[in-house]
Amino acid sequence: MISIYVQILLIILFWNADSHIIPRIEECGLSCSQGIHCKSKPSGGIFNSFCRDAPASLSSMVLRSMKISTVMKCAHGSPCSLYLNIKGTLSLDENIRGLEICSLSLDTQQSQCTNVRFTRKKSKMLNGKKVQVQFNCVEVNVAQHIYVTMKTVPNYCEVKLSQEYYVEAGKFDYNVDRARKLITVNVSNFPRERDYYVRLCYKWFTCEDAGAFAVIKGKESFKSVSLKYSQLLPCLCIEGWLAIPDARRIQLCPFANGKYYTKTLWDNIVYNPSTQTLAWEPACPVLVMVNLCRFTKLNHDCEDIENSSKNSTEKVKYSRVDTHPRLCMK
Repeated sequence: MISIYVQILLIILFWNADSHIIPRIEECGLSCSQGIHCKSKPSGGIFNSFCRDAPASLSSMVLRSMKISTVMKCAHGSPCSLYLNIKGTLSLDENIRGLEICSLSLDTQQSQCTNVRFTRKKSKMLNGKKVQVQFNCVEVNVAQHIYVTMKTVPNYCEVKLSQEYYVEAGKFDYNVDRARKLITVNVSNFPRERDYYVRLCYKWFTCEDAGAFAVIKGKESFKSVSLKYSQLLPCLCIEGWLAIPDARRIQLCPFANGKYYTKTLWDNIVYNPSTQTLAWEPACPVLVMVNLCRFTKLNHDCEDIENSSKNSTEKVKYSRVDTHPRLCMK
């Protein structure tokens, strides 16, 4: 008899369903808070490429809090388009005439820049006040990898914000039906005209198939599929991707640290009487410390056998093991 005691904290991440809808816009554009009139025009980015030393009175924190999200514009009779929604906060200063917002596609190396200018008279009156700038006219593709920068005009050294951003390619939440061994996956945040693939997989160095993938048709209103599983193992993941070439895949591995799911890892303990070997090979890549021990009826403890401790992420094997009813592995 082999007794195993495993206690691991279970943490499962649930997505908030309200955050799964890509906001719609009627038209893209530029807006500034504090009642400041601002206008934009395309910029080659060359004139503002080289930075200069900032005046002593200018704080490096004058520009901060850049946030990026995805919005969608759907024209009647045409496919929907995705745009970056870029927000930044600037403290107005007499040394700053505006902002330059640039985006670089890390997939194609194509870039585009926009110059944002404030009405000089109004901005001087509000010197020191914070103004939020919002620009959402950078058209992007699904699953695109973008590098966004925001700089002052003139371009002062050390006064710059930058951020990498993946254009949303689907989000999902899930529900587990243990009685029927089904995981129902609900997918959102992907364009209607695209299909979406979902599968279960076992995550090792790559995520290996745990069954056939399912297809959610972009034109269908019901964005849900049910996938059959055999065991809820710690390395069982949900993976989804858009039906486009080289699509970026997203993964959710909700059972990774669950005590209810790690118990099944010990099912693969095998004793071979002909070779006197006791072996255990985990079904998932987990780092464990394994010991042989002797179970004592007196205090129900298992006393470690000297020099039997092994740390491993793969197969653990003990040779020349004599069978004994009190021999345990822990």
